[in-house]
Amino acid sequence: MSARTSRVGKGDAGSLVILVLALFFLLLMGSLAVVDISDNFLAKRQLVEIGEVAITRAAHQISLSRYYSGNILMDTSGGDGAQFRIPLDCQSAYRSFSDEISASSLRANPITIISWSCNDDEVIGTITAEIPILLNLPLGIGSPTTVITSTVGATSIIGGARG
Repeated sequence: MSARTSRVGKGDAGSLVILVLALFFLLLMGSLAVVDISDNFLAKRQLVEIGEVAITRAAHQISLSRYYSGNILMDTSGGDGAQFRIPLDCQSAYRSFSDEISASSLRANPITIISWSCNDDEVIGTITAEIPILLNLPLGIGSPTTVITSTVGATSIIGGARG
């Protein structure tokens, strides 16, 4: 009986090697995919941070003529009472946003502005950057670059009631 069992074991050894190699290959490809996804997530977070700095700088561009003329909008949508919104100078805000974005880069690659919106007291910008992937997959699978896009926005608010 032991001779018969050893013959069956020898016949299955070849298929087990193929199964182990296939599982190893799948595990390796899954690990590469997780590393690539993690790198893209980190790049997205870096792009959001760059965008937040630029949009904050843009939201500080106040339209002094509209501010001192009393053209301030009241927002009562907040739960803590009325808040007043400061009017923005949209041209200065875009210039400031554009200057900040053009001075920045994501992993030594330029960042471009896809869209821009400015409406009295609110600014929204969408930016993008194309970065190389961290790990190239074998056999030319996949693209050599990844496009990362982020949308950021800000509103100018003076807290509390104005007296």
